Amino acid sequence: MESSEENIKRIVIAVGGTGGHIFPAHALAEDFLQSNERVKVRFIGAKLSSNTYFSQERFDFREIKSGTPFSKHPWKVIKAFASLFTGIYQSFKHLKAYRPNLVVGFGSFHSFPVLFAARIRKTPIVLFESNVLPGKVNRLCSKWAKATAVQFLAAGKFLKGKVVPVLMPRNHCTSTPTRKESWKYYGLCENLFTILIVGGSQGSEAINHNFCGAIARLTETEIPFQVIHISGNAQRAEKLREVYKQYQIPASVKPFEERMDYAWRAADMSISRAGSATLAEQIEFCTPGILIPFPRASEDHQGVNASFLQEEVKGGVKISEAELSSDLLFETINSFLKESKSQLKEMRKGLSDYKGHSDKTTLSGVVFDLLNR
Repeated sequence: MESSEENIKRIVIAVGGTGGHIFPAHALAEDFLQSNERVKVRFIGAKLSSNTYFSQERFDFREIKSGTPFSKHPWKVIKAFASLFTGIYQSFKHLKAYRPNLVVGFGSFHSFPVLFAARIRKTPIVLFESNVLPGKVNRLCSKWAKATAVQFLAAGKFLKGKVVPVLMPRNHCTSTPTRKESWKYYGLCENLFTILIVGGSQGSEAINHNFCGAIARLTETEIPFQVIHISGNAQRAEKLREVYKQYQIPASVKPFEERMDYAWRAADMSISRAGSATLAEQIEFCTPGILIPFPRASEDHQGVNASFLQEEVKGGVKISEAELSSDLLFETINSFLKESKSQLKEMRKGLSDYKGHSDKTTLSGVVFDLLNR
């Protein structure tokens, strides 16, 4: 006999925007859908039907209007507020019909109307913040939340109310690959120094271009290496394959990688943006790296993330995109490769120490606890 309707717990996940918001929201939903028959999950957010990262086929969802009222153009501000008010009204109707026990917000103005409507309806709210510097929506809504779950405890000083340190929600794989399995997965050599290049879910032309410029000098060092390069799209991937072929560098180039656990397990170092998911993976796999923050990230939160990893965790080196050049990138990589790779060993220790001293629970655990109170 199926569970009676009154025993079912309903969760609304308020999300939208980039992969950095969507992927951990997916992971939380999967946790409940795969392990608990008594929990139903529905996504509500702006532009979900056109979001390339959102799994429309997998998850029940409703779409609303929203907007970002931070613009220097008055007409854009007026339009954004009109969209927000419409989104709040739509969210109120969706919440009234669905009657969720809890709303979980993942930040950004794609989720704000849902959170505001939940506040009006007195529906309990939990927030998840993955960055060191919380976004505007989470800072504003934290005073309404039962708890704000944070990946980095340093974010707590910007928030109001209860703060709980949690692990970044991730899709669970059946097993963690070994390094040997990871090299084989990419068709690369065993025990050859491996550089992972990844520019976030959308890739990074700046990183791709400057690394290509550094390749000629790197090959002159006579230190053998191979590359895993996640390019961001198929056209970039094709061009990069030609570059690696020209310089006879073993490389696996992919537009996108769903199994990033293989990439991080294979890598000895990384060159990446400084999104919260990247930092979580660097720490999880203790992979030192060069962090090049996306310069147009809201409130320079990627710059704050990169500074945290460099200065507090001591697990990487931050280079701003404004100062990035092929020469500087070569010099930084070369410094990693010299002196018996002692700098990499120190960074790996910093990452391992930080990981070892992090006392964190899971976001699904926090949500489940509140559902059952």
